[in-house]
This record gives sequence, structure tokens and C-alpha cells, in this order.
Amino acid sequence: MGVRMTELHELTLDELAESLREEAFRSPAKDADAWKALLVLVDEVTNSDRIDLLTANRKWLLRKLTVEGFRGAKHEINFAVDNPHGITVLFGENGSGKSSLSEAVRVALEGRTGATHLGATGGVHELWGSSDQRSQGVDKATVTVVLSDEATTDRLTICAIIDSTGVHRKGLLESQSERIELEAESPAWEVWADAIRASPPVLAYAELADELQKKKDLQVWLTSCLAMDNASRVFEARVKAEVEFALTAEKLLTNAREISMRAVLEADADAVRQGVENISDLEWTDWASTEELDEWLESNDIVERQARPHVLDRDVLASLPNRGRDFIKAWKAWSEAATTALLTAQVTNALLSMHDHVLRSNQGDNGGVCPTCGSLHEDWRGHLKAEAERLQGAQRAASRLKLLVREVPTKLIVPLKTCLHVLPFEFDVAVASEARNLIREVECFLKGDDLDVDLLSAIGNLSKWLERPQATALLDVALNASGLQHQWKCDRWDAVAPFVTAFHLHIENASRAGTLKKARTKWNGHLAKIRSTRSSSLHALVGPAVSTLLGDVGISVSAIDITKAESRLDLVNSKGEVVELAHLSAGQRNALILGPVIATAESGIFGFSILDDPVHAFDDFRVDKLSSTLAQIGRKQALILTTHDARFVSYLRVHAPLDFSVLSTQRDEDGRMTLRATKDAPAELIEFASELAGDLKKVAARNGRAEIVALLRMALDEAFEQLALRHYARRPAAVAKIDRVSLNEAMLTDDRKRVLRSFMADSPLQLAAFTSAWQVVSVPSRRWSKAVHDPRLVPDVEQLATDIATADQVVTMLREIRW
Repeated sequence: MGVRMTELHELTLDELAESLREEAFRSPAKDADAWKALLVLVDEVTNSDRIDLLTANRKWLLRKLTVEGFRGAKHEINFAVDNPHGITVLFGENGSGKSSLSEAVRVALEGRTGATHLGATGGVHELWGSSDQRSQGVDKATVTVVLSDEATTDRLTICAIIDSTGVHRKGLLESQSERIELEAESPAWEVWADAIRASPPVLAYAELADELQKKKDLQVWLTSCLAMDNASRVFEARVKAEVEFALTAEKLLTNAREISMRAVLEADADAVRQGVENISDLEWTDWASTEELDEWLESNDIVERQARPHVLDRDVLASLPNRGRDFIKAWKAWSEAATTALLTAQVTNALLSMHDHVLRSNQGDNGGVCPTCGSLHEDWRGHLKAEAERLQGAQRAASRLKLLVREVPTKLIVPLKTCLHVLPFEFDVAVASEARNLIREVECFLKGDDLDVDLLSAIGNLSKWLERPQATALLDVALNASGLQHQWKCDRWDAVAPFVTAFHLHIENASRAGTLKKARTKWNGHLAKIRSTRSSSLHALVGPAVSTLLGDVGISVSAIDITKAESRLDLVNSKGEVVELAHLSAGQRNALILGPVIATAESGIFGFSILDDPVHAFDDFRVDKLSSTLAQIGRKQALILTTHDARFVSYLRVHAPLDFSVLSTQRDEDGRMTLRATKDAPAELIEFASELAGDLKKVAARNGRAEIVALLRMALDEAFEQLALRHYARRPAAVAKIDRVSLNEAMLTDDRKRVLRSFMADSPLQLAAFTSAWQVVSVPSRRWSKAVHDPRLVPDVEQLATDIATADQVVTMLREIRW
């Protein structure tokens, strides 16, 4: 962890596991369990069945791109990349389709449109962004990307179809031994997406600059540049899941314990009410294993028991004599009321209705005749009222008695039958037999009228028996024999059983909660160390790149500190003064953003990078420096650059490796794109001169030879200029500026030659190569210069052919002079 990296390659899960093992080895003994838990998890992750056939030990090279119906490429366009290294430039005006091709690659690789450089935290631009990337007027777009693995030569073909419902992606992986089709739902795409998120191969530079608006955006962007997000995110998700799983198990156990504790208290209270004695409080403790819990259960006699089918309630039995007395009292009240009101129910109701009517009416005295009995009665209204009250009392007594009769089966007969059922064998047979007979007598009349005299008499006999000492003895013996203490123990088990079940299910995971929480803390600390180390490495890589791009103003990166919560990117000027990001010009800001891109270009699973318009808002100095930097990267991997800036193309030609090509992009009004290979200025001039010489020879024309000579002289001057640019790139900015003035002041070819030789005074190999080239062209160049002023010195057709070949040879020799 303490070694500073000289490059930022993608952190793999295996490397992450090894770093955790090293940290665990150095950790104190008190943290051993936490580190052991982390090592178990990381081993599970690295040995899991993640489908990494597209990512494990891969370095994918872009071989071919076919696009149709996508943005500016309405008609089919094919783009092939022949070399695994070098630089390919797509050069054309705005709207010529360059960005359409780069975005097509991104959509095919990511399987979605509207993607941002900031992942899930970014969003499609409200005004300029769109999730529908189809060309105008087409139903679907098709993008096919062909990749090859640098090490195995395995071939991966990705086909993405974009329609109104979204992107539908499929893949075909071809190796020497098999063909694997990857449908849209293949789990291999998930791991593929993680790898792309960690090291995206396509950068739409203007979009990125637009997305970086807030501090959190910078945090996300710089974190992705650490090339560790894939492995760390996968492992962190596993740690988080394990901790949450353990905490959930712990919470379930806590809840189950609280519920069981309340249920035990309720069972104990109910047993005390029933008369169970010697109940001691249950002392709960913490158990680390099922064995400890089982020992506690056994010591407290809490085991699963079979509950007995007949259990008596003390309060219910105590209420039986009272219920009998209530019946006797109600029966007596009804009997007395019924004796003074021997009328049928219909007559009773008629008299009550008459009384009610009299009270509510203005009826006279009816001639002194009582409407109830028909006899003369001076106070017949009082007589009617007394009769009504007597009849109402009889009705209330009957209702009360009926209610008690109807409760007899459940409130009297059932408890008494249960008592008889649980009586021990040795109990007095005569008493038990008497009780059975009384119960049987009641049951015999229960199906009749509620006020049947025989039924009332049978219930009365049973009620009177309940007052006798024999009944009291029978109830007491039955209560004890019903097993209240046994039932209490059954109730205690029922109260504790849900917790026991939960304990057996969750204790293994719950017991790990403390260790896993500590392990998570250790992981966060370890992750912070990885970030710190990689931040230092990123600083070491970004610093020189930024210093190069901003060297003219003396701005450099003083610190890069990336934590989980925030990121710092500190700048200073040549005096050591802090430079605020807000004080940078557009070009300087863009140069700063490119620093991490350049630093991490070689990380990840892709052996190519596509940069869309990376010189946005750049002046000549920054275009030159970026071209030089990208040329170095192009010697190690393939770079595809898009631009409409001719300066960028020129500077790239100066610095680029030999594997360098420029494709001119054009698009007509119907969306038909073309890609045409172009040459550098000297080669283009020589080619034009050769074509013109051929035309003159065909028609035997005398005019036009002077124009050919002028083209050859221009080609030599352009070759000198490109050589000078390569020289400027190796010099400090101030010195390069002076050298540039010196060359610009040299107007003649001989003078420019002498200035160039002075530039190479410290470079004997380059000077020797330049001398050899000059020896080849010195005589023809003087003839070309003189011919400009004296038409008689213009070479004839045969000599022109020789001069063209000489110019081509010298331009090639000068092009190969590099530092």
C-alpha cells in the first residue's frame, strides 16, 4: 500500500483480495475476527460465478464499426481500424458525422442511450440531450462494433438495435474453440458494464465539460479516474449486504425476544390468577449459541409439553354457586309476578297498549266504567295504571329468567361436565352420580319452552345442589385435578417457543453482527488507504500532464485528495499561490479536465480510446502540447480522435507515431457519410505536383511546369515547418517562442536550412539525418528557387519527374527525424 504506482491500471478483485490479506497480516490480534470476516467475503467474491468471460484478462481492440440510421449517419457507413496502436483522426466540419460515430461506439458498448460520463449521478442535458439517437425519419438504427482481444485474438461482435422502445443489444464471442451468443439478458453484460463504468473507452469531451457543474460531479469524475470503482464497488456491495443481513437477523431476534418476554409475563399472571403457586420470575440472559439456549431452557423446565384437553378456570367454577342463586332468585320473582298477572301474552300486550293510549289521549271518564274489567270504578285510570305496572313487572321477570335459562348450557352445564370428566377415580361416587343425574335432568327439558315448569324445576334442583358442601368439594377436587400447573408450563413453552424458533434460524447470522460491523469499519479504512494511494498516483500522473498543458501560465496541480465524501483538486501558480478553479479560462479548464483522461488512458479492459473534440477552446500552445502527449499514448494503444480543428491535425502529424492516419469526414444533406484518407501537407503537395506533371505530359503542354516547381518548393518548406514544430515541442515554452521567431524571419530556403541546423546543434543523430536529406535536395532546391524568378530555368518534363521523386524522398527523410 505504501508504494507509489507509476501507472493507474484497473484494480482487480484479486489485487483487492491480496491487499486485504496483507493488511490483515499486519493488524493486531484484537482485530483478527473482523479481518477474517473480510477475507472470507473477498474470497467468496473472487471465487463467485460472476460471468467475466468478457472482462477477465482482456484487452479489447476496436477493429470495425458499422453504423446505419444513427444520428448523423443515416445511411450505412463502415469504419475499420487496422493497427492495434497509433492514432486515427476523424477530421471534418461541424455536422459531418464525427461525433455520431464516437457516440455510436459508446451506445453499442454500454447498451443504452443518454448515458453520461458521471454514471447514475449524471443526467441527459435538458436542452441538448436526447435518449432517442435515431436519424430523422428512420424507424431503427443499427450499430455493429467488432472487437478483438489483443492476447487471445478472440473476436467479440456487438450489435445494438435502437428503436422507439430503447436499445436492444446482442453479442457474439468467437474463439478458436467455441462460439458463445450473448443475449440481452446475459449476466456477462453486468460485469461488462462494471468494467466500462470503471474505465470508459469513449470520452465526449464537450459533454463531460458540460456535466461537471458541481462539487459532487467532480467527486464522481475523479473517483472514476482512480480505476478502482469496479472491484471496490462489487466488494463493498457484498460487505454491505452481509452487514445488513446480520443486523436484520439481530433485529428479528430482539423483536422475537421482546414478544416472548411479554407473553411469559402474561402466562405467569394468568396462572397466578388460576391459583398456581410457587411461580418464580423467568430470568432472561444472552446466549451465543443454540447449546447455551438449550441449557437455559432445561434449567428453567421450559420444554414442549402436550396440553391436556380439559382445563378448568378457577373464576368460572367460583361463579357457579352464584349463578345458581341468581337463577333461584329470578325464578321466584317471576313466579310471584305471574301469580298476580295470570293473563295470556296477547291480553297482557292489549292492556299495556290501552294504558299507553289513555296516557297519550284526551279521553273522558267513560261514564265511570273501567275499560279493563267493565265495572263501575270512580278511579278506573289508577286501576288501569296499577294493572299495567303489574303486567310490566311480570314481563321483566320473565325476560330475566329466560336469559338465565338460555345461559345454562354454556355457563352451567359445560363447566360441571368438565368437572365430572376430570374427577379422579377415588372421588365419592355418590356425589358424582348425583351431579350427573341433575345435569341429565336439565338436559332432558332444554329443548322445550324456556319457562317450562319441568325445566325450571330441574335447573332449580341443580342450583340448590351447588349450594351444598358436596358440590363445593367436587368443584375443588376437579379444579386441582384439571392440571393448572401443567397448563401453566404449557403456556410458558408456547410463549417462549417463537423466540426459540427465531433463535435457531437467526443466531448464526445475528452473532456475526458485531464482528461484521467492525469489519465494515476496517474495510472503510482500507478503502480510504487505497483511495489515498491511488490519489497520490493519479496526482503523479496528472501533475505532469497538467503542467505540460498549462506550462505557459505556470499552473500546476499541488494536490489531489479523493475520499468517499469529497474530492480536492488544488492548483498553484509558479509563485506557489493558490489558483481557484473558477479563475481558469475555458481552455485552461478544459486542459485541466483532460489531465485525468490522459493519466488513465491505458487502464481498463480496452486497448483503445476515443476522444471527441479534445481541443475545445484550446490555443496553439495547448493544441501543440496535447498533440505531443497523445502521440506518446498512441505508441502504446490505439487512439481515435475527432476534430474540426486543422491545427490539431497539423500538430498531430508533427508528433504522431508512424501509425498515423487522417480520415476526412463529409456528410451530404441526406445523411450519407463518407470517410476519405488524407495525407500531410508535403505529401499532398507532391501528389498534386505528380498528377499535374502527368497531365502535362499527356497533352505535351509547355505551360504549367513552373506551377509544379512551385508545388515542390512549397512541399519542402512544409517539411521544414513540420521538423521545426517537432523541435519546438522538446523545448521550454519561452525558448520555443524565440526559436519560432528565428525561423519565421528566415525567408529563403538556405536561411531556413541554417536555422534548422542550429536547432539540432545538441542532437547529432538528428543533425546527421538532416544533413543527409539536404545533400539530396540542395541542388534541386536551388534550381526551384531560381526558376520562380527566371522561367527559362524551369526543368523540362523529364527533369520534373526526377525532381518530384527527389522531393518525395527528401520529405520522407525529414518526416523520420524525431526526438
